[in-house]
Amino acid sequence: MVALILLAPYCFGQKQPTQLPTLTTLRNHYNPDATFQKMLPTKGKLVLVFYDPGCGHCQELGQDIAKNITKFQQAALFFISMNDKEYVDGYINMYAKGLKNRKNVSFWKEESVEFIEKFSPENYPATYIYDAATKKLVKSFQGESKVSTIIPFL
Repeated sequence: MVALILLAPYCFGQKQPTQLPTLTTLRNHYNPDATFQKMLPTKGKLVLVFYDPGCGHCQELGQDIAKNITKFQQAALFFISMNDKEYVDGYINMYAKGLKNRKNVSFWKEESVEFIEKFSPENYPATYIYDAATKKLVKSFQGESKVSTIIPFL
């Protein structure tokens, strides 16, 4: 089912948005009162990582970001999944402990398919980097990606 949802936009030729869209169905796993739009900073970069906690490439990326978190000081990281909190907790505890309690890192649950409809991710993890001031797309990565390829765009 998830594969069909992920592949459908690709089959119809849709692309990721060049301007960051409004997202209303995301819920913060650790701060239920937070809204995505209100959490967006106006300086630096916004890094949206659409991931699945059970995905090997997603686990590697989370681990790699955690090991290199100091290189992301000028970025706000938004990890977005369709999974419940217990799976996200497991992902963090097993692969990304260095992301815990970081002011610039947050974990969100996609409550519907809004993210998929607006971003058309092709593979997990799908990473989107936006300029925080203009909300314009800087770069996107689909599937396996390394911190070393992401950092130049921060």
